[in-house]
Amino acid sequence: MTDTPDVRLEIGSELYGGWKRISIRRALGRVAGTFDLNVTERWPGQDVSRPIQPGAACRVLVDGLAVITGYVDDVRISCSASEHSVTVRGRDKTGDLVDCCAPSMQLAGASLAVIARNLCAPFGIEVVDAIGTEAVPGFKVNPGDTVFETLEQLARAQGVFLTTDGEGRLVLARAGREKAGTVLELGKNVMESRGSFSMADRYSEITVLGQTAASDTWDGAKAGRQKTVVRDAGVPRYRPLILIAEQEWQGANNRAQWEINTRYGKGNVVSCTVYGWKDGERVWTPNTLVSIRDAMLGLEDEWLVGDVTFSLDDRGYRTELTLSPAEAFEIAPIRPHRHRRGRRRKSSDVWPDAETTKAGK
Repeated sequence: MTDTPDVRLEIGSELYGGWKRISIRRALGRVAGTFDLNVTERWPGQDVSRPIQPGAACRVLVDGLAVITGYVDDVRISCSASEHSVTVRGRDKTGDLVDCCAPSMQLAGASLAVIARNLCAPFGIEVVDAIGTEAVPGFKVNPGDTVFETLEQLARAQGVFLTTDGEGRLVLARAGREKAGTVLELGKNVMESRGSFSMADRYSEITVLGQTAASDTWDGAKAGRQKTVVRDAGVPRYRPLILIAEQEWQGANNRAQWEINTRYGKGNVVSCTVYGWKDGERVWTPNTLVSIRDAMLGLEDEWLVGDVTFSLDDRGYRTELTLSPAEAFEIAPIRPHRHRRGRRRKSSDVWPDAETTKAGK
């Protein structure tokens, strides 16, 4: 692979290159990757002014590897006296799952993967069960819900996230264990870093109320009173939240822990802009663990790459990586203070001329 990525849009037997501006995004929790490609001239050898049509099946290739497999959503043409440009935008095939309503369906005892395959089959989308999903006691589609909304409710109950793999397939996954070969370090391979650490949407305890059908061992009154409570030790004051489980009681505990962890992850986010598009000999990939060393953010730890955006513009080729603690994508209890390991920041590191005093003095 060369240092400069070779980006091609493949439509049928045609390959389009020479792009002047590029944005390609793939992320955990986003069921479809997106692309935005711009060129200011006609492609060499092309005699027609608009060879690309909206709705066309396509693949976006980076050094011959598919990173998006889906459809062209938009083609925009801009003309002036001095130049003309064409912008092509699209998404993975799984974008249809976000847009379209789920067909009427009711299944009992089927696994999440089986349900997903039944819902995705009409769209021609393959489902990859990377973890071995569990059975869902009772399932039916709520009229008007999209396929993604339907599957997301079930996935939350099992601590599973929905993503895609560059080949247009829906992947059922949990936090990855594969490690990047690159260490992110400000001033070396990191151009910019930004950290966001927030308590705004975190709660000291989350209660999930669930209900399961009455049976030989559960009468109706007991079935209607089921609930689970999970506490976040990282929240120092009383902040309760009550949620209603979308599905059967059996997944309520996982749902509560999932809420604790994802809110923890959204409250601890680091974005790094790095040179180029590659981690060693391959492009950066979501769901990969990476070591980060950043004294200004007080970080020396291993976090999970949740979001990858490849860009080309006047600043050249670069990648924006969004990182969160790996626990944010799991259903195990959070290990306290793991994300702030390393040298503690001094006030003078952030505000060189600042003077600080203890309260009351």
